Amino acid sequence: MDPMQDITEEQYFEMVDQFINQANEYAKRFPHGRISGALLFAAARYNAFNWVNRSLMREQSLEEAVLMFRTEYENMFRHNVQTMTPPPQA
Repeated sequence: MDPMQDITEEQYFEMVDQFINQANEYAKRFPHGRISGALLFAAARYNAFNWVNRSLMREQSLEEAVLMFRTEYENMFRHNVQTMTPPPQA
């Protein structure tokens, strides 16, 4: 079952915005590097808990899961950098 089928794209990005807004609030009190680290650690903990307690894809190995999460993060990171970087001047 695809988790994205349970919510709309609008709801998905609403959640994303809420996480970013919370991080921006923390940025008023803490260094950006610490906030980034906390977000990554929270995502890793949340995903590890859900992976360990999964009911689907039980045959997936830890190494396969790590590769999947790493690839997803890399794709999301590259996409966001690309959308935030202005095009080169001619």
